[in-house]
Amino acid sequence: MVEHEGEPSIEEGEQASTATFDLYRSLTYPTLMIFVAKDVVPPFRFKAGGWELLRSSAALGPAMKTRIAEKGYFLCRLNDDRSGWSELTNPSG
Repeated sequence: MVEHEGEPSIEEGEQASTATFDLYRSLTYPTLMIFVAKDVVPPFRFKAGGWELLRSSAALGPAMKTRIAEKGYFLCRLNDDRSGWSELTNPSG
């Protein structure tokens, strides 16, 4: 896992790309969240009890965009105290 400060953040003032993304939260595990390209359904293998759309048209930072370009998603889990989040690089383990 990769540690990050704060919740999954949307970088302000980003103008390099007009690509937007949707943020979903797991209905079964509310600390599990996934970012996908706008209007793309989260991958079936991450069913997680269903997904609830939290935010549409979110602009992301370059590292998160790169991960979505590579894998088709960016999966993360909020810390229990909600002070930050961790990227889940191996969702099956």
